[in-house]
Amino acid sequence: MNSLVTRRTLLVTGASAGAILSLGFGFKWMGRPASNSKLLSQIEIDVVEKAAGVLFPAGVFSIAGGDGFTAPEVDRLLADVVDPNVVTPFRAMLAALEWGTMVSRGQPFSSLTNAEAKDVLDIWASENPFPRRIAFDSLQAILGLAFLRRAEVLEDIGWRTGCFG
Repeated sequence: MNSLVTRRTLLVTGASAGAILSLGFGFKWMGRPASNSKLLSQIEIDVVEKAAGVLFPAGVFSIAGGDGFTAPEVDRLLADVVDPNVVTPFRAMLAALEWGTMVSRGQPFSSLTNAEAKDVLDIWASENPFPRRIAFDSLQAILGLAFLRRAEVLEDIGWRTGCFG
């Protein structure tokens, strides 16, 4: 075994940290909102943009995720739309993604290349352990809401708003 830390240690530590963070103790640790943000810290913005770049790569739509426009919409959704009881666990999940990757790969998620970040998200998307898969699904759902409502994407898929008679 070449790992510095066993899988069991990572899972127990991650579950414990997630539980503590989801209870609200993580806000001081997560940092203050970035200057252009209602809720997300700069680290969380970096994680969101890295994940968006992987989940919505160039070539699918006329724009790609990770271009700096997904995180502001995620921030707006978390601050104004999503149930407040969901915000703390979501932020804890962003922290777990950032710092769990630091433990397992030696660098934070936000500083990985897109290929390395895709590997991490592929692992999170796997079926086991189930709580990690649920965390990935929530990340994908919130980022999807933010990215897919952009005007360029709506135009690409032919979505029209308003009354048409």
